[in-house]
Amino acid sequence: MKYHQLEAFYQVMLTGSISQAAKNLGRTQPAVSMTINGLEEQLAAKLFDRHAGRIMPRTEAKVLFEQISPVMQQLRDIRLRFNRVESMPMPRISIIAASNAVTHLVPSAIADLAAGGQEFRVMNGSSAAVVLEMENQRHDIGLTDQGIGEVPLSSPLFDAEVFKVPVCAIYPRGLIPAAGAALSVSDLAGLQICSLYQENLMAQALVEKLGQPRVEFASLFPMACYAILNGSVAIADCITANAIFALTRGTLAAECRPIADIEPSPYFLMRSRYRARSQRADRCYETLGAALRAQQAFRGF
Repeated sequence: MKYHQLEAFYQVMLTGSISQAAKNLGRTQPAVSMTINGLEEQLAAKLFDRHAGRIMPRTEAKVLFEQISPVMQQLRDIRLRFNRVESMPMPRISIIAASNAVTHLVPSAIADLAAGGQEFRVMNGSSAAVVLEMENQRHDIGLTDQGIGEVPLSSPLFDAEVFKVPVCAIYPRGLIPAAGAALSVSDLAGLQICSLYQENLMAQALVEKLGQPRVEFASLFPMACYAILNGSVAIADCITANAIFALTRGTLAAECRPIADIEPSPYFLMRSRYRARSQRADRCYETLGAALRAQQAFRGF
């Protein structure tokens, strides 16, 4: 049985008329009659009695109609839903990213594409939220740091690339004497340290090297501002530091140097496997990848 045969039969049963079924389907009456004949041949059963130009459903037709009615209704509902989706002004590329990446890196990376007419929806969330949203195929692209849990690199629901971004110290200008391009953990001994909340895996690793921070923050921007204004050192990655310096445009009297003996912070760029692909989405993904690769080498501020 083929769909067009069941569709013709369903309409004939609903209307009680081959001619009306043909009108509903946008076909000719002979075409619908031939379709019904073909269905009867496949089923090896007669579905209708024909008397004086009228048709009467037999028991076989009533049984078949009862069986296929739920399926035909479900198909109708699906068609209606997709018609509504097509009429909605949905963004063409949807991105979800962790707050430190969505503050500056993502907006700056997609700016040229947006200026060229590309539509975006950019959301932010915790690392766990980004992973969950990508597993549910709700966004084309996801970008997150380590967060409080491991990011599944072998997920069957999205592809992922890993980028290693240097960890930096952000502090008031002159707090740490200039002694080279990079710092070591020993250079921070005795200074007040602030970092992201301890549930963050990167922050947990920092405690082992630097001790318990004086102040913890859930967000990077107030953390850096606090450190700069209160003689402390904020430990963050290069993406965070770039966001702070780009957005404050030199209004904060601050310095930033990488910490050589702390492992780089991993960032994960993800692409949903089951959302529709397009050349523009590919270009956006490549643009974000290039922006992340540029962050893997500390270039100073």
